[in-house]
This record gives sequence, structure tokens and C-alpha cells, in this order.
Amino acid sequence: MRFQLSLPYHHDEEDLRAAVRRQLGDDVTFRILKRSIDARQHGNIRVDYSLSTDLEDPVRDIQAQIASQRNALSGASAALRPVIVGSGPGGIFCAWWLHLHGFRPVLLEQGPPMRERIRDMARFMKRGELHPRSNICFGAGGAGTYSDGKLITRIRSPYIPFVMQTFVDYGAPENIRYLYNPHLGSNRIRQCMTRMLDDMLQRGIDIRYDTRFTGYAEGEDTRIRTVHTEHGEISDVPALFLATGHSARDVYALLRARGVEMGLKEFAMGVRVEHPAEAVNVMQYGRKYRMKYKGIETAQYRLAKTWKEEKRAVYSFCMCPGGYVLNASSDTTGVVTNGMSNYMKSGRFSNAAIVVNVSAEDLATLGYDGVDAGLLLQKELEERFRAAVNAPGNCSVVPGQRLPDFLAGSASATLADSSCVNPVAPAPLHALFPAFITDGLRRGFQSFERRMHGFTRGNEAKIFGIESRTSSPYRIARDRETLVSPALSNLYPVGEGAGFAGGITSAAIDGIRAAQAWIATLGGTVDGTVRDMHDTHDYS
Repeated sequence: MRFQLSLPYHHDEEDLRAAVRRQLGDDVTFRILKRSIDARQHGNIRVDYSLSTDLEDPVRDIQAQIASQRNALSGASAALRPVIVGSGPGGIFCAWWLHLHGFRPVLLEQGPPMRERIRDMARFMKRGELHPRSNICFGAGGAGTYSDGKLITRIRSPYIPFVMQTFVDYGAPENIRYLYNPHLGSNRIRQCMTRMLDDMLQRGIDIRYDTRFTGYAEGEDTRIRTVHTEHGEISDVPALFLATGHSARDVYALLRARGVEMGLKEFAMGVRVEHPAEAVNVMQYGRKYRMKYKGIETAQYRLAKTWKEEKRAVYSFCMCPGGYVLNASSDTTGVVTNGMSNYMKSGRFSNAAIVVNVSAEDLATLGYDGVDAGLLLQKELEERFRAAVNAPGNCSVVPGQRLPDFLAGSASATLADSSCVNPVAPAPLHALFPAFITDGLRRGFQSFERRMHGFTRGNEAKIFGIESRTSSPYRIARDRETLVSPALSNLYPVGEGAGFAGGITSAAIDGIRAAQAWIATLGGTVDGTVRDMHDTHDYS
């Protein structure tokens, strides 16, 4: 039986048990399905629980399914070596699922292992030296390891408990299994991913770092037979899973040149807005929150405004409480921003992406046509933002502006102190965007001010740009039932880069679903969870 409870913010485990007894009239055993904070009334902040007296762990059902399918394959899986490109969440969980079924996959990653990647990132932050294969977007663990470690997802899937339990197995706290906003922080998720990748190596998964995927060769039956890398070939490939992330532009170009079906996908661009964490706490919890709610976690928000008649939406994305603004550039031709926070959310500032949807109609109005229209606009704006504050060939400085100045259409002479770990310089961001994005952001900010008083006021509110990599500008075609490309019968586009996910958890699940779909072709079983879902963006 499932039931709901709401308790005052300050309570302990015994208070929760007593509330259960009062509601059910008995001392029953229960488990927590979901826990969230309700701060709508500043004077009465509550903690809402979804509970169940059913103690059966859904992960056990998944484990039983894996064992059954592995037995059904009768050991034939050991000789098959599918190839996965990309070691972000989609690629890692795809490889892990295949391993659990007895396969010996090969995982290709163009960047270095995590420990080297961390050193390369520190070099970029301190000295402005960008490594083209080891940065916020590329390297072991993928972009998610430098983007807050946020595990929230808006999709529904029976694989969610399996993904959460896997993170717990590699060091994540147990409570991520039921928190409404499960959050590891960039520091904890890097630790989990490192442990998982190290264990995968120990278990015999062939992880090849510093190895760029360069192409493939087909047989006469529209199947990929050979995968090419910069270091050689992999032959007798039974399946190729592309989990390259939303910034692997070389892979997009390769697929387009080979005639793989792709389509233009709506995406979003905008800025990263930053406030003092204390200011956001006051907006969300009230001015007296320190006296009433000692020890309460750093506040978050999720904001959105839609104008249906205009087909325009502005919304927050990847909110980082107590976090830092990052330069997420993947090459020196452009500047890209992102945000992160560590597990304790203890930084002085909080930030979030505020973005405007970009449709095919918007692109056409700007003169961009065809499948590559979104990518072309991304490139142009990233270069424009780079050039606003950087010398040619350099991308280390992040352009910023005081939020009141952005709204007024005036330049900022200086910028207040910020969390950005890279150098920052003032720039007229309002003049760098196409008019529809500037207008959408201004109207969005004005709407958010009505919901969170103080959001647009004060010189400590700042924006940085450009936030352009919220999701892929493409969707690589695949069958809704089998998840395979219509062009090649053993090519599986996976995760964010393929346009089918929008966060760590949804990408991990998409990797599992793609692996499961291929296993079904070998005699395994497919349940209803494999069927494709296009609306997989984690609007967090």
C-alpha cells in the first residue's frame, strides 16, 4: 500500500514512524519512495513523503531479469564484442548492461581517464590552456561529471531504481534512491564514475581511453562490420552504440557524410544567471529562515514561462545551488558556459541556466535552413561571445553582464564578485543574441521576478554566456521499437548526442534500453520499457 505524509521541516525518524502509526493505526514496516521539501509557505516549510508498506525492492526484479536473459543466451554472448563510443552515462550504462549479460564490450573514449581529465581541467581554469579532448564536454565520465551530478529525471522507467542503486554501489549516498532532487555534486559523481570505470576494467570490459572513433565499414547487408579508430580497426563488430554526447560535432559530420538519417531537433539557448546563495535562500525560504529552519539545505528553484500563441518558452535548467559557473568550451573557436555544484552545496553563489527555445521557424527566420541549421547557429553565437572578450585563438575569458543592465539594454562597466572559476569580463550580452532570444530572456526574467521577488534586482545578480549546449541540435533517426538506425541494422544511436536524453539519469537509461534492444535480437526478451520515448529531457 502506498500513502502520503507531510511533516514539519524539523523532525526525526521517530517522528516519521509516529506519523505512520497515526495514519495507519498500526506499527508497520515501510520504505520511503520519495522525499521532497515544500517551501511554498515560508512560515511553515514541510517535508512531504511518499511511502509504501510493500518492501519488495524493484531492483531485485531487474536483477532477476538479467539472470534469466543471461541464461537464455547460453554462453553465446562471451564471443560477441559490441562497441560503444563515448564514456558518458549513456555509454557507461550501456557497456555495464552488456557486461552483466555476459558480453565483453569495447568502450571507446576520445579523452583521458578521470584523473588526467581533472588535471587538464585545472590547467584550463588556471592558465587558459584548453585540451580539445579533455574538457568539460569530453573525457571519462562525459559532460555530466562537470555539471552538478544531478540525477533528477522527468521520464518514467522501471530502470531508474537500477541506475540509482548502481550509483549507490559505487559510493553514492543511499538517499538518492528516494530524494525528489537526488544530487551527488560534481565531486561525488566523479568519484562514483571513477570507481565504476575502474571496476569495469577489472571485470574485463575493454575501455580504450585517448582513442577517437573515426568511422566504420559496412558489409553487403547494411550492417557495420568494422569500426575504425585513430589507432586501428576493430573487426567482427556485432553492434555499434553511439553515445557520444551533444558536443561531438565530428561524429555528426561523419554520420551526415555517410547518409545516416538525422533531423533538426528543437533545442534552447540563453545565459547562466547567478545570485548570492543567501539571496536565493531568502527568496525561497523567507527572511527569517535562519532562525526557523536551522541547517536547511541551500535553496533551489525551477522556473518556466510559456507563451503558447507565440510558441515561445523560457525556463531554468540545471540549477546549481551553492555552485560555480564554468567555461565549458570544447574548442578555441567559441565560448560556452555551464554550471556545477559540489555535494555539500556550500559555495557563496547559486546559478542556473535560463534558456529560450529555438525552433525550426526561428532558424529559418535567421536564414539557417536544413538539418545543420541548429548547429550553425550554435557555432556562430559561441564565436560571437568568444570574440566579445577574448583575443583571436583564445576562449578562456567568459563574458558577463549585470542582470539589471541586461534588462535595461546598457553595458556593465564592471562585474561584481562571482563564482566563475575562469576569468570573466563585461560584455553587452543583450546585443550578442538574436532579438528573439534577448526578448525572450527579458520577458522570462520579468515573469520570474513576479514569482521570486528580488530575482532581477541588485547589482549582485549577474548573467554569463553563452549557455548553448543544453541539448543536441539533432535527432539521429532510430526505430521506435527496436531503437536501431534505419540506415544500418546494427547501429544504435544513444543518449543526449542522439537527441533521446537530457541528463545523467535519462542518458543512462537510454544506454540500458539500447543494449537491451540489441540483446532481444539474439534471443533475449524485450519488455515494454524498450519502446522509444522522444520526450526524455530532464527539465531540472
